[in-house]
Amino acid sequence: MRKGLILLWGGILVSLALLSLLVFYSLSPPEISSKTLTYFEQAQVEKGQAYAQVRYISFAAGQALTLLVLSAVVVLFFHRGWAPLAGANPYLQVMAYALLLFVFMAVVSLPLDFYRGFVLEHRFGFSTQSMGAWFADYGKGFIVNTVLTVAMFAGLYLVLRICPLNWPLVGAGAFVLFIALQAWLWPLFIDPLFHKFEPLSPGPFKDRVVELAASAGIEVGDVLVMDASRQTTKVNAYFTGVGQTKRIVFYDNLLRDFSQWEAELVVAHEIGHWKHHHIALGMLLGTGGALLFFMLYRIVLAGYGAQAGHPATVPLLLLFMTVFSLLLMPVQNTVSRAFERQADRTSIELTGDAAGAVAMSANLAVRNLADVQPHPFIRSLLFTHPPTVERIAAFEELAGREKP
Repeated sequence: MRKGLILLWGGILVSLALLSLLVFYSLSPPEISSKTLTYFEQAQVEKGQAYAQVRYISFAAGQALTLLVLSAVVVLFFHRGWAPLAGANPYLQVMAYALLLFVFMAVVSLPLDFYRGFVLEHRFGFSTQSMGAWFADYGKGFIVNTVLTVAMFAGLYLVLRICPLNWPLVGAGAFVLFIALQAWLWPLFIDPLFHKFEPLSPGPFKDRVVELAASAGIEVGDVLVMDASRQTTKVNAYFTGVGQTKRIVFYDNLLRDFSQWEAELVVAHEIGHWKHHHIALGMLLGTGGALLFFMLYRIVLAGYGAQAGHPATVPLLLLFMTVFSLLLMPVQNTVSRAFERQADRTSIELTGDAAGAVAMSANLAVRNLADVQPHPFIRSLLFTHPPTVERIAAFEELAGREKP
């Protein structure tokens, strides 16, 4: 029993220590190197650092707030029992508790979410939304996340109750199936709630996209343009979906403000993800992560002397999920950066334009105010992609150019 308490509360302390280090290193950005100044003006780098600093600190504050509030809920209410909600049906009780807790956490975090999503983005000139439009999107996101969270908790607790002995294994499998179903349905039903999508217009660029995909041995799915400019001036492109719902999506402002060859490099990178089956590999790794989580959560439950399927364990589960996700983040992001480097190499193999990739990376970083040279600790904890200076160095090596 003691192991479970040490695991949970030790994990909380380690998490808070990581967040404290994140704030410390955010307040002390590294000196800008001469190599970085080869590609960027000092004022550009410093502006990116200023934007990133606020984002890092607000992320740390949000995570710390979640940990502290959920810890307080567990300490104050776990052993005092829960008044029955939604009758005696344990699954309805789980859904009721999950809903109340999710709404409570949303109310607590709303001021910080508003600052990060609206105030900060307007301050640095990214957001194109009015306050009313931002709250409309926030409300839709809240409803979607609430429904998915309550459904996930109900399904999970069903597994916990019907598989009392081997629920970690069954729960891991059920979790991955849930993620796969979500990845399949999201482009069809959720994305259209927030954006309008139009097929990429026929022409030389679309032909080039199809040609790049064919050269990688991939039959491309839908190629769509999203009205991202309705929300932001940032530019991007991404791949999403699985099976018949897989698609490549361009921000409309990427196609409007960047050259065709830069857009080709972006889509070649996304095709690289498909070629190397990164979605499938991510789900496979997610299965292992989910299994590890449930095995550790079983130890935590033993520490509290609680049954896995009891409705009162909802806040305990959410607290441990928060701790586990934060502590696993450096591992996840290490894998993600490896995937991104692999996709970068594929983009050069497909286009043969490593020199162009250098210029494109620099342009994207300036446009999006990227932290091009983060502190190594911040890079390890938060960066899903290699920092821009690191990517440029890799492109230069592929181009066979002499590094500055």
